[in-house]
This record gives sequence, C-alpha cells and structure tokens, in this order.
Amino acid sequence: MAMILTLGFDSRSFARLAAERERHFPPARNFIPVHVTLFQQLADHAHLRLLADLAAEASTVPVLTFEATGIVDFGGGAAIEVACPSARELQTRLRQRWLDILTPGDDRPRRLHVTVQNKVDRDTARKTQAALRAGFTPWQGLFDRLLLWHYRGGPWEPAGTFPLTGE
Repeated sequence: MAMILTLGFDSRSFARLAAERERHFPPARNFIPVHVTLFQQLADHAHLRLLADLAAEASTVPVLTFEATGIVDFGGGAAIEVACPSARELQTRLRQRWLDILTPGDDRPRRLHVTVQNKVDRDTARKTQAALRAGFTPWQGLFDRLLLWHYRGGPWEPAGTFPLTGE
C-alpha cells in the first residue's frame, strides 16, 4: 500500500476548513480530516526512512503562513486554493530527497488546496462553487505540522505527526 504526507493546520484554520468540508462533502465519504496533500503515494516499504526524514525536516522548518486565495473547480467537487511559497519549497526539498521512492504522480509540484467537496454530480459541484465564491474573502492561517498517513484502501491511519518547530 501507500503512504500520504499532508500539512496540518493551526486549530482556528482547521475548525474553519472542517466546517466547510462538513457542510459540503458527501457524509458517507467524509472520514478523513481536512488537509493539504504534499505526496499521495509514498512507498510504504520506506516507512522508517520517511519517519526519520520528516522528523529531521520538521525540526528545521518554522510554522508556515498560508493564504486561502480562492475556490477551485474540481469538476465533481470544490476546493479552497492555498498559497504558501514556503510549503512549495518544503515539498521540493522532500521531492529531491526522495527521488528514488517517488511515483511519477508525486514527482511534481502540487497545486495546494483543501478539498471541501468531492465525488458529486457536476450540477451540485457548480452550485457549491458558486456559493463558496459568493461568500469568499481571502484569509490567512498557519500550517503547523506534517502528518504521515497509511493508506490501505479505506480511511487513512495515522503513521506520524511532526510539529514544525524550526526557527
């Protein structure tokens, strides 16, 4: 199976984004907390290496400020776009470190976003996007941790939490 690496939020940002996800995500599919994915198919066999690398990296990276900048059309859903150059730099450093274990899908920069709706029909997605855009104002929050997850075909299982503690 695979491992997933996400960014975790400060409590205020988490509550705000979780409320949107709760409001719009199909309930039967909403069993994963809000997150921003950095990698989605890390090699499970490299678990110990990932843990060591993430602990080392998190100790040098300070809490990261992001800006929620707009609404993304996912076809069958909606997301909130997130701008954070420091998170992109972090992902680039980890990509360079893990070149030998990355899938082609993970060996690329990601469009940072928080999915608040997925796997709905196109009309429902358009209505949600319009409603989100109508009330949207850019805002700032914090990424304060890295979260590593096991993906074994169902809900994600926590594999490691790494608070960002650098100066």
